[in-house]
Amino acid sequence: MPQNFFITGLPKSGKTTVLSRIVADLRSHGLRVGGFISPEEKTHGTRTGFYVKDIDSGEISLLADVDANGPRVSKYHVDVKSFEDIALPSLRRFKDYDVIVIDEIGRMELKSQKFSEALDRVLESSTPLIASLHSDYVDRYGQSGEVIFLEDNNREETYRELVDRIKSIGRAVRSAGRTKARGRKPLIAGRTGKKPAAKAKEAEPKQEKRRAGRKAAARKAANKPGKKEAGKKGDGFMQSIKDLLGF
Repeated sequence: MPQNFFITGLPKSGKTTVLSRIVADLRSHGLRVGGFISPEEKTHGTRTGFYVKDIDSGEISLLADVDANGPRVSKYHVDVKSFEDIALPSLRRFKDYDVIVIDEIGRMELKSQKFSEALDRVLESSTPLIASLHSDYVDRYGQSGEVIFLEDNNREETYRELVDRIKSIGRAVRSAGRTKARGRKPLIAGRTGKKPAAKAKEAEPKQEKRRAGRKAAARKAANKPGKKEAGKKGDGFMQSIKDLLGF
């Protein structure tokens, strides 16, 4: 069953900061975190674009820049290919992780149709997702999970709650895995194991008897005289009687 959590809020409400803290906390507790974050690109203290960074590998590439070539969002141009080179592999490996984190699902990221398709697969999977979500897309994606509106007075609470919930999901999954392993049954009766082999041996004498019976019946049928042959034998007997009586 999908476990998806979306953090939304006004610009500069602290969504990226909360996600970064969640990632650090979960990794410190041994959870495998996949996905990506989108740190700012700054020149002389002024934001000029965004990067995309793979959380697991640390690989980084350009997402959007004022001077890049690509679809325009506000004053930035999205480098779709550069974004996909990092974002897509991180999402396609969702089965390798305990949780996927995405910063963010917004107008820049959704310029990539491949990203949208990869995101849908993650949303439908059993791997938990925590993502910052642009307010324009709450109606589109909010129905796939739980939406949390981030404000100054609930920032710490949101961080703690999401960390605790992801940890609980991880413990439940591991516990279910151990229970399933203890209760695992043999794959197919008759292919492996001592009991199926013993049954096979018990069946061998019965099969031999049936084969012997069929062979005996075949020999008897082969040696049984036909009507024509029986007639000849009868003719010879009558001739012998005639010879004795002098006919």
